[in-house]
Amino acid sequence: MILGTLINSILLMAIIMVMGYYLRNKGILNDAGEGSLTYILVNITTPAMVINAMNIDFSFDQIKTGAILLAIAIIFDIAMVFLGNIASVKTEDIEKKKMIKYSVALMNGGFMGFPLAYQLYGSQGMFYATMFHTPNIVFMWTYGVSLLLGKKKIKNRFKFMFLNPGMIGVYVGLILYFTQLPLPLFATNLLDLLTDVTTVLSMIIIGSKIATIGVKDSFINKQAYFATFFRLIASPIIMIIIMKFLNFDQMIEQIFVIYAALPVAVLMPILAQKYGGDIELGSKIVVITHLLSLITIPFFFWLYYVI
Repeated sequence: MILGTLINSILLMAIIMVMGYYLRNKGILNDAGEGSLTYILVNITTPAMVINAMNIDFSFDQIKTGAILLAIAIIFDIAMVFLGNIASVKTEDIEKKKMIKYSVALMNGGFMGFPLAYQLYGSQGMFYATMFHTPNIVFMWTYGVSLLLGKKKIKNRFKFMFLNPGMIGVYVGLILYFTQLPLPLFATNLLDLLTDVTTVLSMIIIGSKIATIGVKDSFINKQAYFATFFRLIASPIIMIIIMKFLNFDQMIEQIFVIYAALPVAVLMPILAQKYGGDIELGSKIVVITHLLSLITIPFFFWLYYVI
């Protein structure tokens, strides 16, 4: 039943992705338009989705489970960093090596993971998705940026790490969760509306980026496939093995398997352009991982069930 729901959600996301691709190809959506949509997604709807996820009844058991999951997510992220180093061993080009390492370690939890978790499990699922995604946000602005910068330095790195819109959403959500402050009806309705918009915006943006980068050239790049293997195949296999040794609620295990199978962070080529790295390879990895993940996410979700 839940597998059917996941496949339905993936199909809906694919259709909206195609809409974004079409709009970009026809010139209806340009760089400025995509930038505006991205700003709304990053600064308004995604934080609202996180806050909405935390606006639930307080539970000591949930807090205990959340802390354990947070620790597992951190350990998993560290493991992915080591796996990224292994994946890039045979790559001599330093800039390409950066992209492979980044691709393996950092996934698209905000643009794709949150919408999937919400569609499948609602606010309760989003709470646990946040436990997985929060460490990855911190890793993006620490390990990810350090990787791209190399020996270069960046000002206000800690501001980016802990005061970005996604993390602010986490802080506000935690305050609501621990204090159990009741929100007025208009506020809860607003959060629901913004949460519903997130999936549409994120898929249109991803479709637009795929149109900009180009599909044909992306699928003939061997190094992009190599990085894709570790992000879309090795990562979820490792998570399935971990979950089979633990004893969590099935919903939690399913969310963690989905997150481990997510494509690379869509911001990778943007950050590469700003801080360093092979932008062309990074862009191609984004295209391949997002398109193939429409197949691999349901597959590994099914594999989790049958093993």
